[in-house]
Amino acid sequence: MTLEEIILLRIPPAMLERVVFDQGVLDAVRRTSLFKASGLSAQQIAQQTVEAYGADKPRLALGLYEQVFQTDWDTARLLFQHFNSRPDMYYYNHQASLVSRIPTLPLRELSTFLDAVKGRVCLIVSRRGDAGPIVRGTGFLVGPDLILTCKHVLKSFPQNEDVTANGNRIEVVFDFHYGEPVEQVEQNVPLTRKVGLHKNWHVASSSDVNPDGLLGVLDPDVAQRVSHSLDFALVRLDQKVGLQPVETAGGRRRLWVRFPPDTVPQGLQPDDWIIIPQHPNGLPQRIDLGRFRECDQTKTRIRYSTNTAHGTSGAPCFNHRYELVGIHNAYVGPPAKPLANQAIRLDHIAAVVRAYLTDGENLSRYAKRWSTSRPNEAPRAILGRDKLLDWLEASPEARTLAGRVYVAQTSDEGAGCTFSIDVLHAEIRDTRTPRAIYGSAGQQLPSTAEDFLISLIRELGIDLQRMLAEATAQPMPPRPTESAPGKPSAPLTGEVDKLERWRSEELPKWLGDVITAHVERKIDARAAARQAVDVLQQQGVDVPRELQEKADAPTEIWVFPNAWDVAYVVVDDLRAPSYNGPGTRTELTGDVQSLLAALVKGKPEASMHPGLKRLRWMFLGRLPDFIAVGDADGNGATLEALNPTAAGQNEILGVFTRMADTHMTLGLGLPVARASVGLIAQVANNEHVNRRMAALQNAVNEWSANLLKELAS
Repeated sequence: MTLEEIILLRIPPAMLERVVFDQGVLDAVRRTSLFKASGLSAQQIAQQTVEAYGADKPRLALGLYEQVFQTDWDTARLLFQHFNSRPDMYYYNHQASLVSRIPTLPLRELSTFLDAVKGRVCLIVSRRGDAGPIVRGTGFLVGPDLILTCKHVLKSFPQNEDVTANGNRIEVVFDFHYGEPVEQVEQNVPLTRKVGLHKNWHVASSSDVNPDGLLGVLDPDVAQRVSHSLDFALVRLDQKVGLQPVETAGGRRRLWVRFPPDTVPQGLQPDDWIIIPQHPNGLPQRIDLGRFRECDQTKTRIRYSTNTAHGTSGAPCFNHRYELVGIHNAYVGPPAKPLANQAIRLDHIAAVVRAYLTDGENLSRYAKRWSTSRPNEAPRAILGRDKLLDWLEASPEARTLAGRVYVAQTSDEGAGCTFSIDVLHAEIRDTRTPRAIYGSAGQQLPSTAEDFLISLIRELGIDLQRMLAEATAQPMPPRPTESAPGKPSAPLTGEVDKLERWRSEELPKWLGDVITAHVERKIDARAAARQAVDVLQQQGVDVPRELQEKADAPTEIWVFPNAWDVAYVVVDDLRAPSYNGPGTRTELTGDVQSLLAALVKGKPEASMHPGLKRLRWMFLGRLPDFIAVGDADGNGATLEALNPTAAGQNEILGVFTRMADTHMTLGLGLPVARASVGLIAQVANNEHVNRRMAALQNAVNEWSANLLKELAS
């Protein structure tokens, strides 16, 4: 099946648009012509999108695969054929085990865990001297600047040796998820974060033992030697990378893996899951899941069926509650045919390591975003907008109207209202958080309540037709009509109460039910397991025992595939009656205004439909008449007044301050930037008010780019 056919038959339009936007391969003009122009059929959109990607269409297939692999293995299998031949897209092995074995673990919890932990696991590549062998291993953050790995990964380096002298090299690589295996030091690895070691890099360690992974009854002296050789190394980095966000533009901080109580690894039971994120053979990060089997004779090692390879040593091992239980260090049995894999049980090294662990600086888990740019793009600074940034950070957990509704208000063109959408996109980039956008940067706002709801459902990626076919949703309540004997029905005009009740009660309840049914929809995971078995058999790959058991299970195994908690709805280009600018105008009138009022604040927070509570609203331009400004109790919208003439030195300094907070290493560059704030502000002083913000932003972008170059050097 061609990529165009897969998109046309199996990919919701909103998902396609979201992937194209997030990947940034097509510019804004091309995206608008594809998704916002009227008259293009679904077939034309699919065909022209693939044509626009050209040689990059495997990247489009990969992006779509990432959206569906957890919920629709059949579509994922078809998409896989369109990117698996690309040497820079080693993605299948990274996720194959997750796809095949995930049905026994809660999908949402596992997804959340993997999203967090993947930024805390690193590849370690080292070479002793100019001609020394390349040694690869895995490590993971346990503090702001501390990583834990196996001693034997770094055993060729004495504790006090300068790891940068005489050709010595140790590289720690985070965020390595795509690309070719790393086989050399100083190898170019795009889209990753490389960190060096502190000059006093060795913190604590215990020697390894060779051989390890011994079977049978051990002699007392061997057992003693094994139990005292715990094969770990605690290493200090030259930067507090754990306090830095994963994205260079800000956002959620990377943080680190926490140590659980010692009773957690001690309490492992046979067949408990052992989950290992790892970099086997220097490959991009993989994940595999297996079962705990037993402890060794010394009780210092745990053994399991999870797959590993050379280069996995030092990887963290987690149980089914995603708690750290060990550090992978060896295989068990003869080299030609290992019988299991093993880790150092965490409680045997925890006391030593904990002595060096702290919670780090007292910082928020989130660094305010200073730019909307993607990784490796030129900066696009966010001037001011503190209220929007605070609102976006807090909105997923909002429990008040102010937390669910944001308004940017201005009467001036060029004040940055529409730029709010770019900030939103930056915040939800690379997530499955849906968004629907109306106005010049999105869909035209429909004029009827029915059309608006159908449009909104489509934009949120909800397949209403399938839900109706599966009887998991009810048809939309029909608009009330009036009829006279012998005359066809006509829209209701007289009985206002019925029409208003339809817009303010029946339609909101129906939408809430649809959203709830979508996010709580469950599927029998046996079907996905059977499809995975078929694919592995076709490829000549041995089917894991757990997967086959899943496929053959006599009773249903239910999972919830639609894992999003909130969605954002943006209405742009709202204009005050006094607005005389040339920009487009979005009107909230009649049907749609009444419906929006009901969806946003039709009921008190405590009695609002749970499905509607998942929606977050952004109104850009002015405060709608049906919403009040928020009070101290959050009973109203969060309002941010935008004035392009007021942006100046404080806003510029705010960008550099947030930038410093993000990188934690701009001590030299930040004072220079602060001293130049006045010069930057002067750039925009002679500009027309409509162009002032753009000129100011361009100047800040240039300074930010220079600071990033300084950081890289």
